[in-house]
Amino acid sequence: MGKVAVELNDAGIVVADETGVLAVEPGYAFLERGRIRTGLDAVAHARREPRRASNRFWSALSVEPGSAGLDGPTSTAELAYTQLADLWKRFGEGASDALLVVPGSYRGEQLGIVLGLAQECGMPVRALVDAAAAASVRPYPGKQLLYVDASLHRIVSTWVEQREEAFVRAEHEIPTTGLANITEAFARRFAETFMLATRFNPFHRAETEQQLYDRLPEWLAAFHEQGEIECVLRDGDEEFRTVVGRDAALGAVGGFYRSVVQLIAQNREPGTSLAVQLSQRLGALPGFVAELARLDDARIERLEPGHAARGALLAADELVAAGGDVKLVKHLRWRAPAADIDAAAHAPAEPPRLAGAAAPTHVVYRGMVYRVDARGLVVGREPADGRRTIVVEAATGGVSRAHCELVLRDGELRVVDLSRFGTFVNEKRISGETILRRADVIRVGSPGAELTVVSMEPAHGA
Repeated sequence: MGKVAVELNDAGIVVADETGVLAVEPGYAFLERGRIRTGLDAVAHARREPRRASNRFWSALSVEPGSAGLDGPTSTAELAYTQLADLWKRFGEGASDALLVVPGSYRGEQLGIVLGLAQECGMPVRALVDAAAAASVRPYPGKQLLYVDASLHRIVSTWVEQREEAFVRAEHEIPTTGLANITEAFARRFAETFMLATRFNPFHRAETEQQLYDRLPEWLAAFHEQGEIECVLRDGDEEFRTVVGRDAALGAVGGFYRSVVQLIAQNREPGTSLAVQLSQRLGALPGFVAELARLDDARIERLEPGHAARGALLAADELVAAGGDVKLVKHLRWRAPAADIDAAAHAPAEPPRLAGAAAPTHVVYRGMVYRVDARGLVVGREPADGRRTIVVEAATGGVSRAHCELVLRDGELRVVDLSRFGTFVNEKRISGETILRRADVIRVGSPGAELTVVSMEPAHGA
């Protein structure tokens, strides 16, 4: 057996070799009578007995006694070792070389723990490779390159600088949100639909809650092809059915999806065109790629399962040849030809201008319509002295007192950024000022207050 790569992402730990992906297993552990069960075996029990289950040991990797939070194992590192040893025994044993693809969030102590666990498993580790560098196998000329991925408890957008090699430049994350939160939101929405239709609450017993989570991946996958699906659950001898609409289900996760779009926008340099490498973990979510359409002038590349692990293997020969101490690699040579960028084909489409159509003159915020004229209209967290102001809701962070100004000038509606946090139009950060068109969406702050640009048609016969 030759070279093997293992990607440590608890939403799906990937083992791959030169032939392809050998295994994808969730980072779950379950304690049963002193025995640690991991992966799908643990997932099958996690909702029945949640106090004996854990899915945070990879994200909170530590050797501290008691960090596992379970009776028996003393640390999260013990749980991680159990899963890694099992995976290596089944899929990697006999390999001559191993590459560990690690999250960008891992720092010195956690990287040391990972390397120690791998060596304890007998893995011939040659390098630790940053996941974003591993995934970025080809350049996108003329575009800013981002790698966007999710684990169970975090979502990350990584800027990969395009030099003569892929170089991890900067990382932004949503540390309190991950695929576990999104799954929970979907599950709650499905449960609500069952209760409204049948008065049956799947969360009233551990067995039916587990059943709901077991069926959820199949139901969500069906939304890629169907607008609504019939869902069936059993409780003892009784069978309960309900129909769940795609739009109703997606309504439960709209806030999560928008936060990812905003994360990407915050990692974007003003005035740049984007190439977004989207991991399969996010790309598989129903409706998520469509939400990314809110990004202006962005090319979305949906990656295949195990892409980062396979990308690391493409550079395996040079990593193995380097020899010496095992180091963290955050830059790799390009391993595929540059993407074919047709500027005309990927240019953002301008909305058609109808003959005689007037420029937009109003914005809508929280259902209220505000007219903009030559005197201008300020948007901020406090009223501006002597100026008309839209005061955004207090819960929105990252908003300056006078954040931006809307003004009608030379027959065009414009927005001028006045803040240190940035103003976004269609999730693209503006530089200075920009001309607005009908249906543009202005965002200030994070998670953000949004204003929609509209035209008010004159009343006839009044």
